[in-house]
Amino acid sequence: MLNIANVIGDLFLVVFPITMAIGYAFRGRVRKLGIGNYLQYVVMALIFTMAFWAGNIVASNYVLYIILYSVLYAILSIIMSLVFTIPIGFIINMRQVREVNLDNGSNTNTKLPLILLIILTVGWLLGYYGRFKSVANVLDYLITFELFVLVLVIGLDIGSSINTQLLTQGYLGIIIAVTSLLGSSVSGLILHYLIGIPLAASLGISMGMGWYSLAGPLLSIRFGPAMGTLAFLANFLREQLTYLLVPLIVITGFRDASLISIGGATSMDDTLPIYRLYMGETGGFIAFINGFVITMVLPELLPYVITLR
Repeated sequence: MLNIANVIGDLFLVVFPITMAIGYAFRGRVRKLGIGNYLQYVVMALIFTMAFWAGNIVASNYVLYIILYSVLYAILSIIMSLVFTIPIGFIINMRQVREVNLDNGSNTNTKLPLILLIILTVGWLLGYYGRFKSVANVLDYLITFELFVLVLVIGLDIGSSINTQLLTQGYLGIIIAVTSLLGSSVSGLILHYLIGIPLAASLGISMGMGWYSLAGPLLSIRFGPAMGTLAFLANFLREQLTYLLVPLIVITGFRDASLISIGGATSMDDTLPIYRLYMGETGGFIAFINGFVITMVLPELLPYVITLR
């Protein structure tokens, strides 16, 4: 497992920047091919394989603990992201920025979270009741291959979308991305001491930033299917809680840029419509930048974090 985890780390550190550069250099052709449209299918395959592996190995009495811990990680990572980001609202006022094209939000597949949850459940049940011991050792290599495909698709897609003008205009989004990552890492440190999960695993779960399709498989390879399932559920819940919390908090009268930290990496796509709807064009723009920065950084950062000793 450890050797494969190190290979995955090297894979992301080397291949991801290369695919981003290729995506940027051939952005017209990449967009024409619609490479990003295939991402959801890669994610579906990854989630099924991970869940099947988990069901094949993880005992049923661990499931309740996985669900409980995933709720703890989701809630505390959100709280600590806000704690670290809220001071920005008092230091830097949100300034009006001119409208930019954020078509990503309009193409959001609102049914995908439910589909992934169904795939996760079916995969786990098949693995649990089938107990295919002969394929258990093959699944980690299959996940490695699927992660490689994920790196290619994400790298090309992000590279084709890079716009330096967006980054220079969205300085507040960059700041929020940094502070929310710091806050999430602190939540991982706290839960490491409270519930005894290894530090590298705890940080990996909390710093998934809602990107469950990345955090889950990566931690499965490094720490096994139980921890991978926990990482998936914790970050899946973070995304779902964003849909609930942002509207509720804004309605109560707290309409601050720090709320963008709740969405993490998802604020550039899945949860972007929520920010556009409840925080206006400016809030939506900053949310896009925040998610974009985290999405560029996390494939480099997370493989390193989970190998810490």
